[in-house]
Amino acid sequence: MKRILSLAFALIAASAILLAADATGTWSGTLTVKDDGGSPQERPAHLVLKQDGDKLTGTAGPDASQQMPIEKGKVEDGKLTFEVAAGESIMKFALVLNGDELNGEIQRERDGEHQTAKLAVKRQK
Repeated sequence: MKRILSLAFALIAASAILLAADATGTWSGTLTVKDDGGSPQERPAHLVLKQDGDKLTGTAGPDASQQMPIEKGKVEDGKLTFEVAAGESIMKFALVLNGDELNGEIQRERDGEHQTAKLAVKRQK
């Protein structure tokens, strides 16, 4: 009986870990960029993600009304990578999923200039 209970507890714990690792949902928070003077500027960020195994689809933008489709979305070991076309540039996202939080970096090349920003969003309930 102890073995059965131990096995059942292990299966429940493993299931909880797998469910927690799913990035599916609506996420809101801030995108932090540095202005020309180097001062951090916060802007709103809004993501709607759908994870299916290691494939990630969805949209991203500043708010729910301004969303752009994500491309090349992938999830591996709690790390999310995807791209969003923004005008004539591509923003490359590299995020880490930690429960109900996604944090990471966005890189963008535009007019030969390389820009980076930090993203911190929380899953909306």
